[in-house]
Amino acid sequence: MQRNLHKLTTDLFDVLVIGGGITGACIAHDAALRGLSVALIEKDDFGGCTSSASSKLLHGGIRYLPKGQVWKVRESAREQAIFQHLAPHLTSWLPFLIPTDKSSVTKGRFAMRAAMQVYRLCCAGLSRLIHDTGKKIPSARFLSPQSVLTKIPMLSSLKGLSGAQVLYESHMYSSERMTLAFVKTAVANGARAANYLLVRQLITDGNRVTGIRVQDRLTDEEFEIKSRLIINSAGPFVQQVNASVPALKLQHPLTGFSRGVHLVTRQVEPEFALALMSAKKTEGLITRGGRHFFIIPWRGSSLIGTTNVPLSGSLEDIRVTQKDITDFLDDINGALPDLKLEVKDVRYAFTGIYPLIAEQVKSDTYQGTGEYQIIDHRQKEGIDGIMTALGAKFTTARKVAEQAVDLAMKKLDKDDPGSATVTTQLVEGKLADINKHYQHCRARYSKILDNDTVNHLIRYHGREAEQLIKDGAENNLLDKITPDRNTLEIEVDYAVRHEMACTLEDIVFRRTGLGTIGFPGNEAIERCAEIMGNLLNWDNQEKLRQIAIVAARYRYE
Repeated sequence: MQRNLHKLTTDLFDVLVIGGGITGACIAHDAALRGLSVALIEKDDFGGCTSSASSKLLHGGIRYLPKGQVWKVRESAREQAIFQHLAPHLTSWLPFLIPTDKSSVTKGRFAMRAAMQVYRLCCAGLSRLIHDTGKKIPSARFLSPQSVLTKIPMLSSLKGLSGAQVLYESHMYSSERMTLAFVKTAVANGARAANYLLVRQLITDGNRVTGIRVQDRLTDEEFEIKSRLIINSAGPFVQQVNASVPALKLQHPLTGFSRGVHLVTRQVEPEFALALMSAKKTEGLITRGGRHFFIIPWRGSSLIGTTNVPLSGSLEDIRVTQKDITDFLDDINGALPDLKLEVKDVRYAFTGIYPLIAEQVKSDTYQGTGEYQIIDHRQKEGIDGIMTALGAKFTTARKVAEQAVDLAMKKLDKDDPGSATVTTQLVEGKLADINKHYQHCRARYSKILDNDTVNHLIRYHGREAEQLIKDGAENNLLDKITPDRNTLEIEVDYAVRHEMACTLEDIVFRRTGLGTIGFPGNEAIERCAEIMGNLLNWDNQEKLRQIAIVAARYRYE
């Protein structure tokens, strides 16, 4: 996958997708599979904004039961199952433990068991979508209070504990690499993709949008890209992209944004993900009280999220503050006093934004919506050549893309073979039996790599892990970047040569997981900069600049 800007300027595309988050990546993937000529552009790095700033969950949809949205439960559970087939290397099943208590009917064990019965009905028959028997979802179960406290003694501080429901949710090792896997698969099927291209304006001819003018943020060069149809899937930035044609409107205008802060801390609990209630409110017909947050075991740490902080500044300047961290720690410790998390326990913190359509944005209430929008602007405002596809959740991005490309095929008057994204595995995920693949690779490479490192390579690169090992052996790049992380030097080299990594941030936070569980150390960052700089001809000043940008990600002011 190469960053070939010349091809973007010389071709006329059927579809030009704006936004390289998970929604845009899925649209490009689906459109390419249906035989359309596709271009995909992203103003930052693929999956570098909202799609990376998540709890890494492919949610089964039980959260929609309190709102009575059983159709969304079914939709989410179906998409969750599909992801197990598309990318078996990036997904795993985690047991989520949801405590029940005696304080109210809605928080009690009988209400939870009733909810699980409805949930099971909503999910009936979906296991057929998972072809690898090793990826089937484990069975849910209810634990007695004694069993809960035996497994997790620190939950003794919960008042009125009456047991806990254990259900399995799908967790991603890396949402960044999941997004990239869709981009790579789109490119493998003929799409053209480029990161760091900022849309300056939509180009119009009368009442038709015919292309866009973009700025290459790496060189400041500006040029035009022409397409028969543009699909704006820029996430929270969709209204900014459409602003150069003022008539373009969303079906439900965005009224504001909230920031969701996540903390990566010392490992709290190694086996179970904990779903706990904070004092913050949530909207719904029937609620169990406060808004849930999750404490998820992840790569030897705990991933804790998320908050709900109304955005007051610019969309372009989203940072975690020290106050964000201390406020969230107060919420966490308030919900589970025996935990006693401190600022020193926080290894890394990140934040993303999600759009709101509520009439009144509330600081103490979660108002996120799972509703997506697909808008044909010819039907809505009489402006042809452009659609807007605003996704809502990572889990449903493939479904949103399918519906968006269904509409695109009609607008382009193309023979439609139908979407193949339910059954077509991603290029890295073409594995019939993931467990056998782990066993095969551990045995085959036992003389040059330890099992943990082989497991790491498969989790991040799937079937391409063997190519990385081969390249690493040939180029003497199988050493770890730093002894306490599994990231190898070959992963940096491969990301630059084959995965369009352009900045040190791309490497540290997205192509690898080197920096997402805490600062890996100055020597590790410098070694990445050295490998990358040699490939991209960076001088010493540029290397230092790139290192400083990465270091700033770990400062919270």
